[in-house]
Amino acid sequence: MEQEPQAGSFPQEVQHKDGAECPDSDSATLVDRDEAMAPQPSSRLLEKWLAKKAERPKAGSQDVVEAFLARLDQQKMLLAECQSDPDGFKRWRSAWFRKVPGGFGVSIGHDLIDAGDGLRYVIVDTLDDLSRFLDDLGHHARTDLDFRRALEANRRQRAARLSSRAT
Repeated sequence: MEQEPQAGSFPQEVQHKDGAECPDSDSATLVDRDEAMAPQPSSRLLEKWLAKKAERPKAGSQDVVEAFLARLDQQKMLLAECQSDPDGFKRWRSAWFRKVPGGFGVSIGHDLIDAGDGLRYVIVDTLDDLSRFLDDLGHHARTDLDFRRALEANRRQRAARLSSRAT
């Protein structure tokens, strides 16, 4: 059985002489004052941005070639940074290239992907040669089906390694 609360059992209620309950006028005033003092949003976030709502892309949903080309673009930015200040360049950990005796050693990605015929690492003489190599590598990624397969296999291996670490 449900029991009805007794009149006057809530602090914000006052019982009239005739037995009817009504909210305490002081409590009602406080509620109204609190609502008036509550900060109103200065923008209409939902109204403004709800039309742009989208699903977050799933990891690995980008085409492997497009992902590789994006990483190549990052390497080109690092190369430009290195060219502008060779002695001050400090982002070697992010770069696929290193200073080596005789020039610059360049890996095909951090995972040493095989670009074909065992090509995983080259040494070029200058930063300009390095730039040309990155351009040629981008063209190779767009046109060589075997290299695309190598990129896909590398993605699967990387995903397997990451999932095994997570468990």
